[in-house]
Amino acid sequence: MSMQTTTDNADTGELDPRIHRAIAQIEGVYEILPEFIPTPAEGLTPMRTAGTIPQEFLEASAAAVEYDPSIGVPAGLDPARTREVIYRNLRFEAVANAAEALARDIRYNMLRERWDVMQQALQVYGIAKASIRNPRGAALIAHVRAMKAALGPRGRRRKVAAPEGENP
Repeated sequence: MSMQTTTDNADTGELDPRIHRAIAQIEGVYEILPEFIPTPAEGLTPMRTAGTIPQEFLEASAAAVEYDPSIGVPAGLDPARTREVIYRNLRFEAVANAAEALARDIRYNMLRERWDVMQQALQVYGIAKASIRNPRGAALIAHVRAMKAALGPRGRRRKVAAPEGENP
């Protein structure tokens, strides 16, 4: 099963072919995950305790069932499958850590680049606001209004009307 990737080219512009290749490589990881099931909408809540049980406990349980197979029958514990899950989890933990680090680094770099452009755009806004005060800057009025509208009501608090019968 492959991860669904949706790209809205109207919003993001045409993606660089290298980005498409990177997404394909990330989606390729899903193909090596055995019996992959996407995270349900409600999250991991029902299974949170599975991460708190030590690997040693799982290994000891498998060894106990190997020693006395009758104790594994009611629970359905298969020692071979238990060890397979332990080893697969250890291998994929490294993949998960690398993926989390990659996501963190990508977001940091996106934010860092956006910060530089944002600082420059705010300077342009300040210069344009100052420029519209002189006659040559009249053509910038529409642009200043568009920038102001895009920023939204920052720092302006609207007065809330008092309910009838109350004095403000």
